[in-house]
Amino acid sequence: MRHQAFCPNWSEPIRQGSDFIVCKAAKLPLGTAEQYVHEIYGFFTAVLTFTIVFGAFAANVIHGAMRAVPKAQIETGQSYGMNQRQIFWRILVPQMWIYALPGLSNLWMVLIKATPLLFLLGIEDIVYWARELGGTQLAKFSAYPHGDLRMYYFLFLMVFYLAFTKISEVILERLTKRLSHGQGTLGSDA
Repeated sequence: MRHQAFCPNWSEPIRQGSDFIVCKAAKLPLGTAEQYVHEIYGFFTAVLTFTIVFGAFAANVIHGAMRAVPKAQIETGQSYGMNQRQIFWRILVPQMWIYALPGLSNLWMVLIKATPLLFLLGIEDIVYWARELGGTQLAKFSAYPHGDLRMYYFLFLMVFYLAFTKISEVILERLTKRLSHGQGTLGSDA
């Protein structure tokens, strides 16, 4: 759309093979922008992409959890004379979390494991810095008997992600136990 607005006289096709070729005025951010502008743009594009994708999955999980709450619970609230707002906040929301938490925790774990993919997009994340730090060490100490130090950085990164995943599992398990208290589920029986 920017290309059509800024370059109406462009005669070549925009899509050429697997590339999109647009005029310089249509590029976002502009090619004359500072390097940090390109890095910030890439970071916020990745955050927006993850937000849209995982937000859609989370909305689907929450919708399914709301539908999983037994209809008898909602009918009981109606028979007690509660309005729709009271039923939603006092009956539906507290009970739906126990159904939503397994799916949301799964999405959280997938998101943790998907963030290293930012490295493939050229965004400076933790994987990028592990490679760069290992590469600079390699360049400085080329006579060092153990040539490639990147393996140690990536090994540390693996331990970091495993620890982060384990901490998330512990927190989500405690949250599940707390939310299932008083509920007629297998988690509350434990």
